[in-house]
Amino acid sequence: MKPAFDTIIVGAGLAGAWAALPLSRRERVLVLEAAHPAAGASGAAAGLVNPLRGLRATTVWRIDEALEALHTMLEEAGATALFQAGGILCPTVDAEQARLFRDAAQTHPHHATWLTADAARERFPGVVTCEGALLVRRGGTIRVPEAVEALLAAARRRGAEVRTGVRVTGWGEEADGAFVNVENDTGRLYARRVLLAMGYGYRLHPELAALNLHALKGQTVRVARPETLPRQGLPPLSGQGYVVPDHETLIVGTSYEHHFADVAPSEEQTRQILAKASHMLPILQDATVLDATAGVRVTVPGTRLPMLGPLPGRSRIWIFTGLGSKGLLMAPLLARDLPAFFEKPETIPPEVRVR
Repeated sequence: MKPAFDTIIVGAGLAGAWAALPLSRRERVLVLEAAHPAAGASGAAAGLVNPLRGLRATTVWRIDEALEALHTMLEEAGATALFQAGGILCPTVDAEQARLFRDAAQTHPHHATWLTADAARERFPGVVTCEGALLVRRGGTIRVPEAVEALLAAARRRGAEVRTGVRVTGWGEEADGAFVNVENDTGRLYARRVLLAMGYGYRLHPELAALNLHALKGQTVRVARPETLPRQGLPPLSGQGYVVPDHETLIVGTSYEHHFADVAPSEEQTRQILAKASHMLPILQDATVLDATAGVRVTVPGTRLPMLGPLPGRSRIWIFTGLGSKGLLMAPLLARDLPAFFEKPETIPPEVRVR
């Protein structure tokens, strides 16, 4: 059967939504989502855009390209207002981390500034540091569900089709095309190729479960903004967990559960998350919990980078997954070049290529 689409994207989370935008410029794109856009880990994320990450302030892969791709594609989607600039504050916990952060500020002066303990205390009352803090000036936040919706809406304006409530049960390829099988006997859908961007759904398919992927459950907690906390001036915090201001609430995260029985949030993790983040912002100890959300991120052990490319032994069935907690930087970086990668798979960077 002649393919009705050029690319079928399975999954409407960060990977699928970012991929749909550049592909829709030149192709007939169909996005299939089993639930609703950003239903999985994308909907549970606090939306930190942090180019200097972790306890050592390590730069993300291709940091400058990643930031450029993020902002360029948000502009293309008419969604630049979704990026909340202002930086991210990373308080230190000990003298060794302070040394690492000072070095990072010297190495990447266009990205970050080192603040002494006195300077941090004066600018950000209520935040506790050991010997100072790293202010990642080019960092910020994005409300992930809104970004996913904006990207899909932009792709729709170019002619892409988005169908929700459609569960893909399998896929295959033929000499001149590929197909997906969908639940409820609605038949097959044909395209030139299929891009699997289903996140945690990979575990349900033996062909994907055999890849070097790992599921990591993360939980966030939303609390009422304490009345004594200044309304202005508190940036997102990243260090012992993270704290993201969101209007009259704060989003606090996150857990890292490598083994879990279900994907629902738990009260125990809520207590641990708040206790940890209270070391940075002690006022959280008395904060009122409003709700908790959990999702399962997919990572690639060893590289901690995404996975992109045709599945082993396939040419028309591709996968785009493993964004981990860096999806807002990694997804646009790789999605930007997807059309070129489809034409020449050998140009996929070896660091992210499917093995």
